[in-house]
Amino acid sequence: MRTQLRGSLGAVVLAGATLAFVGTGSGPATADHGDDPSSGTYRIPYEDGADITVTGDAHNHGGPNGNRNRIDMVGDNSVVVVAAADGVVRWVDDHNGDDDDRGDGADRDGVPYADGDEGDALEHTCQDDDLVPGLCQEYNNFVWIEHPNGEWTKYTHLRTGSASIDAGWAAGDPISAGETIGIEGDIGFATGPHLHWEVAVPTDPTDPQPFSTLGGFIEGTNRTSVVCDIEGNRYVSGESYTADPCVHEPPVADASGPYSVDEGSNVVLDGTGSNDGDGGTDLTYLWSPASFADGSGLDDTGVAAPTFTAVEGPAAHDTTLTVYDQVEQLPDSDDATITVENVAPTVTATGDSIEEAGTATVLASFADPGVLDTHVASIDWGDGGPDSTGITPASLAAGVDHVYGDNGTYAVTVSVADDDGGVGTDEVDVVVGNLDPTVTIDVSDAVSFPGGDHLVVEAGTALPVTADGADAGSDDLTFTWNLPAGTTYFNDGVGPEPAEPPTPTPFGVFPFAASDDADALFDFPGVADLGLVVTDDDDGTASASTAVIVTGTADETKGSGWWKHQYAGTGSPHIEPVLADAYLDIVAAVSSVFAEQTALATAADAHSVLSPSGAGHRARAESELLQAWLEFASGAVPVDAVVPLVGGGTIGYLDLMFAAEATILDATATGAELHDVERQLAAVRTAG
Repeated sequence: MRTQLRGSLGAVVLAGATLAFVGTGSGPATADHGDDPSSGTYRIPYEDGADITVTGDAHNHGGPNGNRNRIDMVGDNSVVVVAAADGVVRWVDDHNGDDDDRGDGADRDGVPYADGDEGDALEHTCQDDDLVPGLCQEYNNFVWIEHPNGEWTKYTHLRTGSASIDAGWAAGDPISAGETIGIEGDIGFATGPHLHWEVAVPTDPTDPQPFSTLGGFIEGTNRTSVVCDIEGNRYVSGESYTADPCVHEPPVADASGPYSVDEGSNVVLDGTGSNDGDGGTDLTYLWSPASFADGSGLDDTGVAAPTFTAVEGPAAHDTTLTVYDQVEQLPDSDDATITVENVAPTVTATGDSIEEAGTATVLASFADPGVLDTHVASIDWGDGGPDSTGITPASLAAGVDHVYGDNGTYAVTVSVADDDGGVGTDEVDVVVGNLDPTVTIDVSDAVSFPGGDHLVVEAGTALPVTADGADAGSDDLTFTWNLPAGTTYFNDGVGPEPAEPPTPTPFGVFPFAASDDADALFDFPGVADLGLVVTDDDDGTASASTAVIVTGTADETKGSGWWKHQYAGTGSPHIEPVLADAYLDIVAAVSSVFAEQTALATAADAHSVLSPSGAGHRARAESELLQAWLEFASGAVPVDAVVPLVGGGTIGYLDLMFAAEATILDATATGAELHDVERQLAAVRTAG
């Protein structure tokens, strides 16, 4: 939207603010006027239609030794002084020179004149410093106006009160080209009624009062004035001119837009489409405001294409471009909207690798160009369970923990939301490895033999066994014995998981434990291996086994000759060789003498042990020991049998066997001790 603002500079200038605009030109080219540069272009500072005569131009102002680049002029048929261009009134001093309530009624040091009227009268056309206290120029009435192009113009010797009281001007007021400032006068250092007019640039453009209040002298540099619509655009002493508005079109502002930019980014505004109304681009630019409440703002408000830095979105900022031409500093404004878009956070997450039933730690960092945004995070753990919500940025950076009950690869999504609805996400994997289960067989009922602990059962009789399995995760467990059937136990106590896929099962009970009972049935004597494999639903396995002594089913003991005949290898034995060998396997398992000390791998070895004729006491004791073990292996003597002792009393079968083997294995045992063992072992045949 473009708005013509001629005569309305106050709409774009803050009261009391210092204009610091930078112009792009300094008026038309002219002949050399000294070291000082030319000014912008201004109208004649008298009301429209006024005829004026220049009494001192930029070359001869003040006589041979006077200050140059300043103009004296007299209104021939008008004394109304007007602003030479748009700007802001920066100083009004017009209280000198009259004796009524318009004047000060006193000299410069505040002491009233003795006659009351003489002092004010002497301030008119003052030329003699001896007539007034101080300097004549200290009694000047003057007005300073600051213009958008950075130049200031001064209007001196105005009639007392004509600016402040009659025209109503005060510092900070906007003023337009051609507006009445005051009335031409002769107050201060003057040779008579005239207007002293000059253009200057302060040394410090940020100084709101870059001049001395006594006389109004600029702390800066005067510029040779350029005037519109007169020959050569320069005042010439002795020449007369008619004051009128400059003949030109007002400028046209073009703020372009609308603009769109992401928060945390920049966009260059474009005012280069503006023109001075006459087809040129010699303009002064002002973008406003310079900054906004959220910290967004422009890097330079006085250029055609400033850079806007966006801090926070979503937001919409209205900006106004005001351009001033270089002729009378006339303004025009155009508005544009800058839309700042919110940018979602950018999230970078880190996953984890653990074992099932372990704790995974997922952490993440994020970046958000919206520096004013606040954030909250959430995590979808990818296991179908509830998300973790309300996570602070600090907690997210430190890491958030989650326990997984089952193995698998879980796609974890970390989301970070800003307070403007923007959500950024990142997905990472948590890899959970399977752990094999564990299993133990309950051997609490095992019997201790000199050769080790073994479960014992008679062939054809069921042996109840129990196994305990466990899995750190939530896996189902299948117990498979080396028996006809296996059993699967489900961690939910209900039934199997879906067939496809069997994993993950992260929400089952974990760690999971199950027990399985079985009846082991062995139909042939020997040393049997009772084995078990436990398999979880991820094919992890554990195994356990124990040796079982399976005895025969004999109901009576046999003599030494009978046993010797079974292993002689001649004739017709009473039992099959395979059964005889099975008995030897049992003996080798339960004894610490056979075959650790004495070989018992073959029937021949057994026959040799059972034939100790002519041998010493140790050999005869070993022969009786083997027969006693064979009676157990055949089933004729159970492990809990009671054996009558020679000379009276009884002893438990196993107690006797432990004691006998200890003596036989004792290299220091005497013949008498070995003979005693021999006699006691012979009594096993009568055990009950």
